Amino acid sequence: MTPTEQTLLPAATVERQEPALRSEPEPIDHGPGARRKSITRWFQPQLALPLFGLGSWAYGVSHLRPTGIGVYGLLASGSVWFVVGLVLLLAGFLLELRREARTWLLGLQLVGLIVAIHSTVPIIFNAPEYAWVYKHIGIASAFERYGRVTDPTNIYQQWPALFAAVAAISSLAHTNPVSFAAWAPLAFELADALLLVALFRLLVGERRIVWLAVLLYEALISWVGQDYLSPQAFGYLLWLGMALIILRWLRAPAPASGHRGRLARLQASLVAGLPPAPQTTRAMRAVAVALVATIYVAIVAAHQLTPYMALAGVGALTVLDLVRPRWLLVLLAAIAGGYLALHYDLIAQQFGGLFSGGNPLANAGGPRGTAHASSGAIASARIVDGLIGSMWLITFAVVARRRRRLGHVAIPAALAFSPFVILLAQSYGGEAIYRVYLFSAPWCALLIAGALCQLRPRLRWPLVACVSVVALFAGLQGLYGPVTVNAFTPRELNASTWLYSHTPRGSLVVLPVDNFPALETADYNDYDVQVMPADPQLGPSWMDEGNLSEVESWIGSLGHRTAYLVVSRSMNAWANFYGAPQGYAELVRQLPSAAHGSVVYHNNDASIYRINVTGAN
Repeated sequence: MTPTEQTLLPAATVERQEPALRSEPEPIDHGPGARRKSITRWFQPQLALPLFGLGSWAYGVSHLRPTGIGVYGLLASGSVWFVVGLVLLLAGFLLELRREARTWLLGLQLVGLIVAIHSTVPIIFNAPEYAWVYKHIGIASAFERYGRVTDPTNIYQQWPALFAAVAAISSLAHTNPVSFAAWAPLAFELADALLLVALFRLLVGERRIVWLAVLLYEALISWVGQDYLSPQAFGYLLWLGMALIILRWLRAPAPASGHRGRLARLQASLVAGLPPAPQTTRAMRAVAVALVATIYVAIVAAHQLTPYMALAGVGALTVLDLVRPRWLLVLLAAIAGGYLALHYDLIAQQFGGLFSGGNPLANAGGPRGTAHASSGAIASARIVDGLIGSMWLITFAVVARRRRRLGHVAIPAALAFSPFVILLAQSYGGEAIYRVYLFSAPWCALLIAGALCQLRPRLRWPLVACVSVVALFAGLQGLYGPVTVNAFTPRELNASTWLYSHTPRGSLVVLPVDNFPALETADYNDYDVQVMPADPQLGPSWMDEGNLSEVESWIGSLGHRTAYLVVSRSMNAWANFYGAPQGYAELVRQLPSAAHGSVVYHNNDASIYRINVTGAN
């Protein structure tokens, strides 16, 4: 093991090589016994379990239907073969990790598990997940058609990096983004895992820790749902690439002995035991700085929040004097600040400014639920809350245990806790805590994996198995619990396509719930899309959707003579899962015979009503 491959843990804790790895090669046996051994080798559990796991998963998925999924999600409503398949895939990975830890086999099994996790929903529903993905598709379609920003007041178009990239891919491939958007989570997760393997190998010499950390990351992060076709997923992938360059080529040399001053002594104590930085040349560092700056420009142009998450991580490493040159932080801050200054008027106009109260506890609160949420929604939320709290508590305990020689965990600890700085300024519409979790999770997973692999053998593997199973299925419950709400069917997508291809531009489109694949193609802002204010979270302004006269009065106040009102399967699932809007079912019941309108489109999953508005202003 070279000096640059030192583990996060003390040298004494690194597992010794197996004696067989140092023994002399045995004589080659070409007889029948050798053939039997060769055949037996390929039927080892480490190889058989993933194959049976993928087969069981595929068989289970083939029996899943959208109509058979309840409020507790896929894990509770799915075929037992689906769950068994996931268990076998995880078991095969852990068994190989314990015995031989062959890199190629661990990699294949991890890919199989990622494919199983993130292919299930696209296979079942056959359409992109999440309503806001369709907004992103609309922006990308506009870029593909017009080749420029068409609406300077649209905040998405002012951060255009992802949309321009998707438009370019769509144009070159001669395909609509809808055809590949459903598979974006799988693509992003595979790319993230590849970068994380490279990142963790820079910090840890023991490959078991590396692969266990990536497994835990995939389990911990699955529920966040930030890997769909979005600027966040794009920016996060770029941040991991940027971090890889920094940790490989821009690490500072080990601090010299004989520090003077309190600050220098404090810094020395924080990095005591830090593994030496990889050797680099001046030219290599110059190229690395240029690459980091280039990637950061793309991040800044892609997403509003990710640049500051990345800046917090680089800032933490700079404060610990782990990054050179130190002025890299100033350069990145100038890039982010310059772009923000050019667009600050738009942010101030639409969101009231950069800060949201400066209350970290309130900013970390997340979106509020409703008092009438289903038992499935409450159960999924509690499981996810437990997963969040457990991850950070265990990580804090691991760092505290290393308090006398923090250098062993300095880099991952700095990157794990630096994202919390964002909560001092922003709630990000209630989602800031989820973004903090996203950026913190890789480094927490690395620290937890290192602590688990340090345990005594009798405790190590039972705890590794327990933690892996709990993390995986807790994360999957968070991911699959609201799947009937987040996912859409091809029939709903057909209704959206009909709506925006058969209604006049400028028409009023009314949604009882903001959960519909609003596929507005290349004319993103050519329709007046309004969502009924029927969510009790809105306070005294909310209305009762079941009161048809109140609904008609509200639509009339929007100033249109005609409105197109859409109801769908996913809206009904939203109302059942979250308990709001409470009057949705009554509204749907009354619509066929009231509201001065008629059905202009209908299929089994969606209906569109043309309403003649009375009393329009």
